[in-house]
Amino acid sequence: MELLNQLINYDKELLLFLHSKGSSTWDGFWIFVTNPLYWIPLFLILFYVGYKVYGLKTAAIISLFTALSAAFSLITVNFIKNNVQRLRPINDININTTVRVLIEAKDFSFVSGHSTVSFTIAFLSFFVLRKHYKFAFLIFLFPLLFAYSRLYLAAHYPLDILFGMFLGFSIALFFYKILNKFFLKN
Repeated sequence: MELLNQLINYDKELLLFLHSKGSSTWDGFWIFVTNPLYWIPLFLILFYVGYKVYGLKTAAIISLFTALSAAFSLITVNFIKNNVQRLRPINDININTTVRVLIEAKDFSFVSGHSTVSFTIAFLSFFVLRKHYKFAFLIFLFPLLFAYSRLYLAAHYPLDILFGMFLGFSIALFFYKILNKFFLKN
């Protein structure tokens, strides 16, 4: 238990350090970045790239699996959040007076939904496209920016983001294995 408490304290200290590097100059940018609606053009680009590689039917199947994996990620995240019930930094009375509160969020912090869903989509897209595009790894810029926005805004602790990355990877790998077995192998 002592190790867990130490880990949580380090997590809080790291968040406070990272959050302290922010400034009002960048606030609007990170608030923009954290909104999932502004990432829709990226998803359309991914569909187009999938269409160029696999054709319309398979690109539609890939899109369906991507949507299913994202939905599964959200369901999993909400299950975890409601059982762990870790307060968000902006709602934690022990530290919320030392962070700039730029957004409101009433649900819990662990595990980050933004991180989990964005890394699920990125890993699944990477797995599908890596053999066809040598720069497919650039897709990870999306979830890294998305995840950092959550730290910048003090909506999550670093461990919330890190576990979201691992959860996203695991979910993407599961959906990719099914997709690859039944739809991508020709």
